[in-house]
Amino acid sequence: MKYLELYENWNPLSDEDFANAQELHSIGVVSDQELAQLKKLIATEWEILHYTGVRSLDLRDCALLKSLPDDLKVGGNLNLSDCISLESLPAGLKVKDHLFLNGCTGLRSLPAGLVISGGLELIHCTSLESLPTGLVVGSYLTLNDCSKLGELPQDLKVGGSIHASGCKSLKSLPAGLMVNGTLNLNNCTALESLPAGLRVNGVLSLVNCTSLKSLPQDLVVGGYLELKGCTELGELPQGLNVVGQIYR
Repeated sequence: MKYLELYENWNPLSDEDFANAQELHSIGVVSDQELAQLKKLIATEWEILHYTGVRSLDLRDCALLKSLPDDLKVGGNLNLSDCISLESLPAGLKVKDHLFLNGCTGLRSLPAGLVISGGLELIHCTSLESLPTGLVVGSYLTLNDCSKLGELPQDLKVGGSIHASGCKSLKSLPAGLMVNGTLNLNNCTALESLPAGLRVNGVLSLVNCTSLKSLPQDLVVGGYLELKGCTELGELPQGLNVVGQIYR
């Protein structure tokens, strides 16, 4: 069954709308670039409407795409990178492998209960202010340069590494956070402290965290600990457990 039949409430661009745009293009009201973007939107919507759910879905670089149908289920990767008009994702979205949202500068939120079996990439999503409660990411989570992101949710579950370098508004991490790989918080200049019970099985990198004042007594790091440029950081706690080297 096609998604055209499954998602009756999703409204793609109509043939009439496109015909009107072509008329406006013929008299110079709609530019060549704008008409090309409309053609890209039509092609992208066709991909969605004829998608069967059993493979990856590549919708990247569609500047005019604003929404997706509710309850979309993707059997492979879902790539929405550089869809700059996309403001939110639909309720009930499920992605079997990786979800790419890099450069989605209009994206403000993710739906509650979002489950991604693979990795989740949100690089340079500059309007994103928070992540949803109940977010589950089976592999890695990349949030680099999400400049408005203020915190990570308390019940965040990530199967691999977390990369959040350049998140300049990030002030806190959830208590008891466990990271199975690397935790990269380089250039998180608003971060003042780390939570009690933090355990990082790989590398913990805190380069240029210029507001960081202390580390928790029970911090455990399975790799090395990078603290260069942490100009406000005082003495390290005696209970600090780092398997690798400490670089200051």
